[in-house]
Amino acid sequence: MAHLTMRVYLAVCFIMTFFLLTLIKPDTAFAAENFPIIGVLHAGNAPEALAVDPKTHMLYIAYESPGLLVGFDPISGTVRWRTPLSNSATDVQVDSASHHVYASAVSYSSGRSSLYVLDGTNGRILATLYAGNGDNSIALDARRRIAYATSVDQGIVYKYTFLSGWLNGPLSVQTSQISIGKHPEAIGVNSRLGRLYIADSTTNQVTVINEDSERTIATIAIANQPVAPLRIDEATSRVYVVCSKGQELDIIDGKTNTVIARVPVAPNPEGMAFNTATGQLYVADEGTGKPGSGTTISVIDGQSLTVSGNLEIGRGPDGVEADPALHRVYVAVEDSNAVIEIADSTNLPLTSRNTVRQLLVARETASLLQFGMNATLIVMSLTIVGSVLGVLLPRWRVRESLQTPPGGASSHSKTHTLRP
Repeated sequence: MAHLTMRVYLAVCFIMTFFLLTLIKPDTAFAAENFPIIGVLHAGNAPEALAVDPKTHMLYIAYESPGLLVGFDPISGTVRWRTPLSNSATDVQVDSASHHVYASAVSYSSGRSSLYVLDGTNGRILATLYAGNGDNSIALDARRRIAYATSVDQGIVYKYTFLSGWLNGPLSVQTSQISIGKHPEAIGVNSRLGRLYIADSTTNQVTVINEDSERTIATIAIANQPVAPLRIDEATSRVYVVCSKGQELDIIDGKTNTVIARVPVAPNPEGMAFNTATGQLYVADEGTGKPGSGTTISVIDGQSLTVSGNLEIGRGPDGVEADPALHRVYVAVEDSNAVIEIADSTNLPLTSRNTVRQLLVARETASLLQFGMNATLIVMSLTIVGSVLGVLLPRWRVRESLQTPPGGASSHSKTHTLRP
């Protein structure tokens, strides 16, 4: 009986310890009230990049894990098609004239990257083109019928000149290479000016190249670690470069090749959208990589180029794209495996940048306090259980010694018959 009682106490101790250990992991979810959300789409894991066809309003989503490209119709709210692409999709762009979608993906086993050309209406792959090794960034020049893809690991920009099939019919593509910089991280093109912009994450420079001659026009210094996507507004000739470690959005005047604004944003920005109905710029604040460290997008006034405030959106915002005709902004919230559709409005419930920083610090502090409290509860519980066992175990031993005679003799007597 004593052994059974001790096993019960030990089982209770184990269950209490397990329950308390589950409390150590802090809850990193954050729910914002009165959020201007139109819809939330869960169609894959780790959405990375987004592209919008302004004519059909189709939204194309590149998912990292596993590599997947999704065609989503926001008007009907339905997923039109899903097409697997290697192990990890890294970028996506769309040509609104042909409705062809261009997506890049990389294979984990070989490190080989590919540029896929797909039919935007049904997701059918029209061509698969070699695009070097490592992650890729894509740019399209519909006027010259050229697609570009960077190979960060090789330090090469692949140039695909479409001899036929850009709009329709069989594809015929001529591939060439442009060697520029050590790590061409992001790329963009202004087809009106015939200029290609390549941001290098090692030199922290944007190189401007004449598309026709492939000669360098200018080299522009920017903040630390530019990342894809590099956005081009052909109407204003502005070039938008998101600088992750520099924690700013650098804006270049493409006519003079000079930086006209350096807009500070939240830590580790990544995605960016400028083509909005309100004229606002949206920058995803992906954060430091810790769970819950980045949960906002920075909203910037497109005229004054100052931060209006930050909008809570979810854990790990990454790619951002806009559809001005629908007054919508799409945000790929990577850590939540969701694409959030919000209203492009000047009345968004924004918080100041300082408030966001205070919220992040407060969350980290609360997590540490919760960890300390849970650890204290575990120690207290184990101490109490240990004290109880310390009192009961000697009593159990005494009972056992009283019930068992010395020498291991049986405590039961036997009846003997006496004979004369």
